[in-house]
Amino acid sequence: MAKITAPLTNTQVKQARNTDKPYKLSDGGGLYLYISSTGTKSWRFDYTRPFTKKRATLTFGQYPEISLAGARTIRAEYRALLAIDIDPADKIRDEARQQRLKQNNTFEIVAAEYIERQTHLSQDTIDHKARYAMYLSQHLGRMPISDIKPIDVLDACRKVEKQGYLETAKKMRSLAGQVFRYAVQTARCERDVTQDLKGALKPPEVKHYPAITDPEEFAILLRAIDDYDGMFETRIAIKIIPHLFVRSGELRNALWEDFDFDARTWTFTPRKTKRKTGVSLIVPLSDQVYDLFKQLEPHKRSDFVFPSLHSTIRPMSENTLGQALKRLGFSGEQHTVHGFRASARTMLVERLKYDESLVEMQLGHNVRDMHGRAYNRTIFLDERREMMQTWSNYLDELKSSV
Repeated sequence: MAKITAPLTNTQVKQARNTDKPYKLSDGGGLYLYISSTGTKSWRFDYTRPFTKKRATLTFGQYPEISLAGARTIRAEYRALLAIDIDPADKIRDEARQQRLKQNNTFEIVAAEYIERQTHLSQDTIDHKARYAMYLSQHLGRMPISDIKPIDVLDACRKVEKQGYLETAKKMRSLAGQVFRYAVQTARCERDVTQDLKGALKPPEVKHYPAITDPEEFAILLRAIDDYDGMFETRIAIKIIPHLFVRSGELRNALWEDFDFDARTWTFTPRKTKRKTGVSLIVPLSDQVYDLFKQLEPHKRSDFVFPSLHSTIRPMSENTLGQALKRLGFSGEQHTVHGFRASARTMLVERLKYDESLVEMQLGHNVRDMHGRAYNRTIFLDERREMMQTWSNYLDELKSSV
């Protein structure tokens, strides 16, 4: 006849004292209280492993942190697992592994890993992504990415949206989607939950960059630029950009190695379309622009033509040229650095009567032929060289006009 073990009582457990040797008080069903020689009381569970039929012991906590009733609940869970041939030790190990994975795969960690891998992007773009990730991490940072629900992302974005920053909220949702897709690719979660948020945020109002397109007003701006007394590299940059009308980031990230001063050209792949087309843009250098670059060349201190004031391994800050315009008295409501592109496009077409397609090509936009095929932006170089020289001459005429 099998031996029947009398269940423990709370009094027995509480009053159990240590002796010279460790001993145990059995509660039956494999559960017992182990009392060490130092008096530490821990709950243990003896059982037979499924399939191998080997004896095993699990220790799952100490008394009084785990009470007698709590220990019996755990025993019941273990016995239920054994009844369906699941080893409790394997279950515990799997759960611990999953917990470690979750702790190492929080949104903050995955976002940082994703951004770190975006080496093809400009530093400015990476900085923007890091800032949006920081905003998201204030709400989602410590959450395992696999546990995040659409409403969690929405709450994070709406916190910013309520403050009136609609564009920032939109960019946050976009970055969250990029992070989730990366997490799916690296087996950190099952799907991009931001797909459920389409239309959930208020669309930001579309605003065009303010630009001066009237020749007389533009002449005032050009004369003000000539009088700018800031840092030498900034003075050269702010003088060059009206002539070249490239994007601000393209000028700031310009590398000396991309210039062929014998051929009077600057060749680079616009970052905005690099991943989509990979087509280079050739920018002809007018005499005026060539002279400005040659003034700068003796002061070269970096691979960047316009390096940061405090670092030679980073380009000029994205705020530098905008602040220069503000110092000259031109606020963001009147004219922006990006606005030089609209100024050039308008006056080249309307005042100098150049073909719109040629101007669009020089702006780095895709221009299609009669068959719908995009022109390569490296062609029509002679025509564009003549146009750029005419444009620089026109700017000089505007500056000298009364």
